[in-house]
Amino acid sequence: MSQFPDDDSEPQAAVALVHSGGPEESILLIRRATNPRDPWSGHWSFPGGRRELTDTDLVDTALRELYEECGIVLPRDYLVETLPVADAGRRTGRIVRVAPFAFRVAEPLPTRVDQREAAEALWLPVDTLADLSRHRMRPVPGLPEDLLFPAIDLNDIPLWGFTYRILCEWLKVDPRLSAV
Repeated sequence: MSQFPDDDSEPQAAVALVHSGGPEESILLIRRATNPRDPWSGHWSFPGGRRELTDTDLVDTALRELYEECGIVLPRDYLVETLPVADAGRRTGRIVRVAPFAFRVAEPLPTRVDQREAAEALWLPVDTLADLSRHRMRPVPGLPEDLLFPAIDLNDIPLWGFTYRILCEWLKVDPRLSAV
């Protein structure tokens, strides 16, 4: 639980975009555990969460959360890119400023998910994300059925919102070019 005051200008959380180079280029995602207090309960996301007082900076936050949620320990020198700070929760009304960090690993690492934090982890092939035919407008869990959002279906659960937006920007995929 974060003990930092909410400040609209500074990030309060961080996520780890972990990119594997081979044998098939992929990105690590988690499906969040079901929790009635979590507005993103059950949704796909990057490993990440709110900063804690013990974190020296937001990179530490991303690496701590990666370990807590997936059992993966990465050294700081695996950091390859600091992505622009972005708002999560724009559509749910609970906005959190998030600092995304991209880390590079040679191949997908084994995961050990903490069931309190994540229901599952998935190394998603980059080709799946880049395939514009997979991008669709669709409803998402927890919001009215008539509200549609750009998303990719992963095991019948949409990858949408903040995580979808960051991935599309990072991969330079423009979902507006698809049939969304």
